[in-house]
Amino acid sequence: MPSLLSVLHVLILFLAIFPISRLQIRTQTNANSRFVQWMNGLFYLPRGNELRVRKEYRLLSDEERRNYHQAILLLKNDRSVLPNKFDAIASLHHLNTASGAHGGPGFLGWHRIYLTLFENALREKSPNVTIPYWDNTLDAELPDPRRSIMWSPLFFGNGNGAVVTGPFRRFTTPYGPLRRDIGADRRLMSKTDVDNVFSRRWMWEITNPSAEDRYNLELLHNHVHVWIGEQMSRIESSSYDPAFFSHHAFVDCLWEEFRQRQRQHGINPGRDYPRIVGDQGHQPLVSMGLGRLLVVDGINDIFTQRIYRCQRRPECVPGTNHCGSPYIRCNWTTRTCLPLIMSNRPNNSPAAGQGPVQQQVPWWARLMQRNGLFG
Repeated sequence: MPSLLSVLHVLILFLAIFPISRLQIRTQTNANSRFVQWMNGLFYLPRGNELRVRKEYRLLSDEERRNYHQAILLLKNDRSVLPNKFDAIASLHHLNTASGAHGGPGFLGWHRIYLTLFENALREKSPNVTIPYWDNTLDAELPDPRRSIMWSPLFFGNGNGAVVTGPFRRFTTPYGPLRRDIGADRRLMSKTDVDNVFSRRWMWEITNPSAEDRYNLELLHNHVHVWIGEQMSRIESSSYDPAFFSHHAFVDCLWEEFRQRQRQHGINPGRDYPRIVGDQGHQPLVSMGLGRLLVVDGINDIFTQRIYRCQRRPECVPGTNHCGSPYIRCNWTTRTCLPLIMSNRPNNSPAAGQGPVQQQVPWWARLMQRNGLFG
C-alpha cells in the first residue's frame, strides 16, 4: 500500500500540472495571451487507464507514421498562436527558459515533461498520435549511418543541407531554413553505450555533474545532436527540427528502462534525485520553468503510470528476416537489427571510403512510388 506521504505527493503533482501562471509564461517567453491560454490547456493528465504507446519510428504502421507527420504539419500551419504552434512549443527549449534542462540531473525530467506537452499538442490535431522514438543505435550498426532509411523521404527527409525532401521539407525556423549536416562530427549512440548506462544503479551515476563520460546519458545524447548538425547542434535551435522529439523520446525510453532496472534492485526511482546537482537550476525544489512544476517532479512515476509507456526496442522476429518492420531487417548470425539503407546518398554520390552500394530489396521502389515520394 502506498504511504500517505506518497499519495499526497502525487496529488500535489497532479494539481501542479494545471495551469501555468500567466506571469510565469509571459516572463519566460514574452508570449501573447493566446499562447498562455493554449499552453495552459496542454498541462493535463489523460482520463482512463489506457497508456499511450511510444513505438520505434520504423515500427509505426504506414498510417500511424502519416498521422504523426500530418499532426506536426498541422501545428506548423496553425497560426492561432504566433508565429505558429509548432514554433511556439519549440521556443520553450532555450537557454533563457530552461536553465535546469541541461548540464545536470534535471535534464531527464525536464525533457520528459517537455515531450509530454508536445505530445498533448499533437493530439489536439490527431487524437491517437504519440511521439515515435528513434533508436539510433540501430543506425550506428550500419557501415555508413548516413545512408539509413531514416534520412529518406519516408521518415526525417534528407540529412544534407536544406531539408527539401520528406514531410518536413522546406521547414523554416527563426534560424533560417531547416538544415542538417549528418555525420560531419561526433557519432550516434552505440549498443555498448546503452549497456554501459544500464550497468549503473543510481541516477547520479548517469547524469551530470557526477557521471563518468561513458555512463553519462546527457553527454551521449549530445553526440547525436552534433552528429545531425546545423539547427540540431545548438540548444536554442534544436527543437525546431522534428527529429529532436524522436531523439529525446529515445533518451526518455532508455531512462525509463534504467528506472525499471532500479526497481528490480530495490531502488525507488521516484526518490533517487541526486544530492550533487552542480548548477543551482538543478536543485530539486527549484521551479522547472514549465508550469508550476519543480525540478524534482520530473522523476515522479506519474508520467509513465498515467500517460505513456515505451514499446520494446526492435528485436529479431523468429521465423522472419525482419525486426517487426519492413524497414528493419534481421541478421540472424549476429542477432542484430539493421535498418534498410538508401540506394543513393541524398546528393547521389557514394559515401567517402565506402564500397559498392548495397542492393535493395525489390519492393523499395514500389514503396516509394506508392507514397508519392519520387520526384
